[in-house]
Amino acid sequence: MRKALAYLVYCAFVTGAAAAPLPGRPPAGMMPGVVPADAHYGEAGDDVDFLFRLGMLEGHLMVGHELIEAHQASLALPHFGHPVRELYDDISDYLDAHKFPPFDKQLIALEAAVTVAPDSPDTQAKYQAVIATVHKARELAPAELRASLPEMIRVCSDTIDAAAGEFGESLERGRVTALVEYHDSRGFLEYVAQQIDELRAAHDDPSSQGVLDRFKATLAKAQWIVGELLPSPTPRASVGQYRAVAAEAAKIAKP
Repeated sequence: MRKALAYLVYCAFVTGAAAAPLPGRPPAGMMPGVVPADAHYGEAGDDVDFLFRLGMLEGHLMVGHELIEAHQASLALPHFGHPVRELYDDISDYLDAHKFPPFDKQLIALEAAVTVAPDSPDTQAKYQAVIATVHKARELAPAELRASLPEMIRVCSDTIDAAAGEFGESLERGRVTALVEYHDSRGFLEYVAQQIDELRAAHDDPSSQGVLDRFKATLAKAQWIVGELLPSPTPRASVGQYRAVAAEAAKIAKP
């Protein structure tokens, strides 16, 4: 019953909004921005792709939680539904192959809790439990990969590129009209910021710190563009400017 209620509220919220493409890496030859909402590009192909998709899932949850804390539950709800409807299927085979317990029902239960009691301690506990599960799932990727600064910078760069695409989808005729996609962009960047902080703690040599300082400065430019949780219709930057920031991040990520 709660799951059905969650779905009805979600549908009511997004009715009339532009369909959002799934953020992520399109297959070779496919132009970005052409995949309808609730579709997916296919299963995570490798360890790096798994981390990328899991990061987007966490970004949804992070911005959803931020919106709840700002007492914007109606805006938060889609970000608890998208992880199940858009992203979980993409990583489920990877989870199965590594014998990780499924957590789609945990995500669904969190979405239902957000629907009926977004500010309750139980909902907060469910959120923290899901985040802990996501962090545990991240450990499935090889430790040497997660410890690799070049590889993880690349994942972060790809995520900024996905965030730029979501920002583009939030605009119509140069104005912010689709808050779901705007918040997708913001959430993906929040995930990247978290990862950069972890990398800074793990790589304390001067060379690595220099690379991370440059990347963090570039990330800050993107974060400023979506710096308003509840933005005015006039965006702070154009899609082209956001894409330029993503390109700057990609240059830093190149070996």
